[in-house]
Amino acid sequence: MSLKSCFLSDGYAVVTGIFLSDEVNQLRIAMERLITKVKQEPYRYATRYTLKQEPDYDTWGVNNIFKLDLYEPAFGAVFGNERLMDVLQEILGEELRFWGAHALWSPEKVNYRLRWHRDYGDNELYHPEGIPNHVQFNIPLYPDSCFIAIPGSHRRTLSDQERLEVKNNEANPLPDEVQITCQPGAVLFMNAHTLHRGACTSQDYRRTLHYSVQGKEEAYGGHTSYPEMKEMGYLDQMHPTVQQLMINSVQWDEAHPLSSVELLRKVRSKNERQNYIAGQI
Repeated sequence: MSLKSCFLSDGYAVVTGIFLSDEVNQLRIAMERLITKVKQEPYRYATRYTLKQEPDYDTWGVNNIFKLDLYEPAFGAVFGNERLMDVLQEILGEELRFWGAHALWSPEKVNYRLRWHRDYGDNELYHPEGIPNHVQFNIPLYPDSCFIAIPGSHRRTLSDQERLEVKNNEANPLPDEVQITCQPGAVLFMNAHTLHRGACTSQDYRRTLHYSVQGKEEAYGGHTSYPEMKEMGYLDQMHPTVQQLMINSVQWDEAHPLSSVELLRKVRSKNERQNYIAGQI
């Protein structure tokens, strides 16, 4: 079975050996600088928490690592990897647009248990042939077994048991779930609508980058560009491939403005995600 066929069938695929050890090491260094910044001033960023009770907190990630106060050139250089781009283009087509980039790590105090969900707030969305409207990919910098998914769930409606887990924000074991282990240098490619959750204890050591892209003209989604992308000099600091991905994102967003109702729904969804505490299930 080809990589694309596996991805369409299961909703995810692991490809080994995409990043060389030197590339992984550069990402490790960049990641530690980022984590230090976030832990020093967590409220300054779109930080992910397992504990958020003044004055105590515990973190497991941060969104928007291409904002300049968090950006490291190594994060953009990821898109200069030809094999990575070959896989993304095999699945989505030649021309792509930027969606998002985040960093994930192990908590220190409270174990991370992420609820069952499909991404982007639509738990009833699926395609019977498994055709994606996004591809997310995780780049583990150390061995990572945090991703738990139900193969093929992106091609069907949720079962009653699955729907109940999602509705109640639960993280209980489900039939057919698979825990996926990735080694440094490998990449886990995911369909955003595969039913999945995450789990990581404070005894684990996790450092993983999480990116998302779409086809340039994909009708579903978008609207993830941010004002800095249009500011003079911002794109000049990005890898050339990232520059084009972001230009495509801005152009699509401008050509497809959100209605006031859609904008309000998007803001509410964003606030819900940011207020979610992954250690409190």
